[in-house]
Parts: sequence; structure tokens; C-alpha cells
Amino acid sequence: MLLIIITALIPAVILGWWIYQKDSLRPEPLRMLVKAFLYGVGSTFVTLVITQLLGIVGLFTYDLGSFSGAVSTALFAAALPEEMAKLLMLWLFLRNNPYYDEYFDGIVYAACVGLGFAGTENILYLVQSDDWIGTGIVRGITAVPAHFAIACAMGYFYSKRHFGDRSTVTAVCVLAVPVLIHWVYDALAFSEGIYPALSVVINGLFLLLIWRVYKSTMNRINELQQRDHDRMSPPPFPGNDSTTPPPLPGQ
Repeated sequence: MLLIIITALIPAVILGWWIYQKDSLRPEPLRMLVKAFLYGVGSTFVTLVITQLLGIVGLFTYDLGSFSGAVSTALFAAALPEEMAKLLMLWLFLRNNPYYDEYFDGIVYAACVGLGFAGTENILYLVQSDDWIGTGIVRGITAVPAHFAIACAMGYFYSKRHFGDRSTVTAVCVLAVPVLIHWVYDALAFSEGIYPALSVVINGLFLLLIWRVYKSTMNRINELQQRDHDRMSPPPFPGNDSTTPPPLPGQ
């Protein structure tokens, strides 16, 4: 059991360390990142509650035998409740966090919350699998990085909103973009078993989605890092476009 838990958590730990290394301007305290990770663990239980409520009102029936069933299950049993739970826990964590003072912090903390969820979910999958090694490898290169990238998207829009962008579009995107990416991801994954003859096409679309999400994640990381760099850079001297002081008289 201990080996299963370690295997399940390794991808989350690697990605967590990677995003921590990217936060080079003013790194967050490690204890805060661990705390954010634990909030992500807590989001798994919130997800169960939301999923049960959506099931009670009849929004899905776990029917993976048809395309419509796969699409509705992907949305209402996975994407929507999971992202709602993670956003709730991210908000609870950041609302009184004195260290949340940079754009990039939103991505760092959201990623840790997402990885806390992904690590917990991964443990549950591996414990129930007959081939936990194979399941761990596949999920370690697909599902866990997907949760990480989706969380980065949430953190990106969360920071834009937090640091002054009060537009309705940005407010909606904080939840809508992660849900949309997650929905498409799971809908493709669930559809493979419905249409075996189209498995090559579905897997191709799946890989294309992963690649596009990866590129978008890197762009968002770079954009927020540049925003923080610009905020921390001293303003130029009057009459001088650079940040280098003008020469003294006689020089």
C-alpha cells in the first residue's frame, strides 16, 4: 500500500517542485505550498458532495454506453464538480493569504491545490486497479499533468481578477475555462470505449488537446512572470527611457 501511495504521488510532487522552481522572483514559503496541497486533498471530499447533488437532480446517470451519456457524465460527474470544488478551496486558501502579492502566485497556489486533488484521485485509482503500475504510469503522464495544467489556467484568471481586471469575461473564465478544458479531456477519454473503430482519431484528438493545453499553460506562466517582473522593476528616470540613471554633469 505504501508503494502504491508513493507511486501515485510522485507525478504530483515532481510537478509541484517544477512550479516552485519557476517562482524565482519571490518564492512562496514551502509550508504555504504544502498547505495549498492539503486544501486540494480536501477538495476531493467537496467534489463528492457536489457530484451527489448533481446526480440527485438527474443531470447525469454514469451512462458511458452512448456518446451523449459520456459527454454529460464528463461534464456533470467530473469537470464541473471537480473544478467547482478546487475553485472553492483555492478561494478559501487565498482570501486571507498575506503572501499572495504577485500575479504568478495565483498559478503557483492553484497548481498546488490542483495537484493535491490529482494526487488523492490518483491514489484512489491505483488502489482499485489490478495493474496499479500500468495505471500509475498512464495517469502519471496524462491525468495528473492535465489537472496541473487546468489548475494553472484557473490560477491565471484568478490572479488577473484579483489584481484589478474586474471584467465579467475574466470573472467567468476563472471557472469556465478550467471546466471546458476538463470537459473536453474527459469526454474524449470516455468516448474511446464507445467507438473502438475511431480510437486512433480519438487518441489523436486527445494528444492534440494535451499539446495545446501544454502550450497555453506555458504562455500563461510566461505572461504572469513578465507582469510580476514589470511591477517589480523601478520606473525609468524622467526624460530617460531606460532604467539606467542619467550621467552626472561633466561626464
